[in-house]
Amino acid sequence: MTPHLSNLALKKEESRIIRAAQRGDPDAFQCLYARYKNYVYSLCMRMCKDPVLAEDLSQDIFLHVWRKMASFRGQSLFRTWLYRVTINMVMLYFRKQRIGTLSLDDKTLEVAETVFLSNISPIHLDDRISLRNMLSLLSPRHRRVLMLHDVEGYRHQDISHLLGITSGASRSQLHKARTKMRLALGVSDLHHRHEAPLRVA
Repeated sequence: MTPHLSNLALKKEESRIIRAAQRGDPDAFQCLYARYKNYVYSLCMRMCKDPVLAEDLSQDIFLHVWRKMASFRGQSLFRTWLYRVTINMVMLYFRKQRIGTLSLDDKTLEVAETVFLSNISPIHLDDRISLRNMLSLLSPRHRRVLMLHDVEGYRHQDISHLLGITSGASRSQLHKARTKMRLALGVSDLHHRHEAPLRVA
């Protein structure tokens, strides 16, 4: 068999296995897992540099792939699709970790001051103190939504996915947080828009 025919035969075999896995055949999916587990693990390891975490992420990724097999349309190679899924899930993990530990450090507060105090002129030291005090007094969920939306530029759809809440809940919590901030800072509008979202590096 020529190399070309060999590759063609392998692609046909993989397509058959994928179709079977999409129909819910666990043995077919096990074949895909055996074929690609080292590939996914190496991608995770490259991004997180932690063998234990890479193994955990790999397991989560394959569970996700099993649930989402029907979404693979065959418009690209399965390996290419799996690469995108892996990268997206690892990035989502790190984003959630960062959000879960969102702190009021100097860098975060510096950007928050730019956003929230931009319509107070002149800006006094008391304004900055009030801002920091108010942010620290907000409930963690209200502060997370406020900082994610107004400071880091995430959309409500993104926030709902990241925090496991509905878009409506994200909007409601943002409204409540802004109301408290307005009262604390004595301004009429905190719905200040910038041409590009400000993000904390």
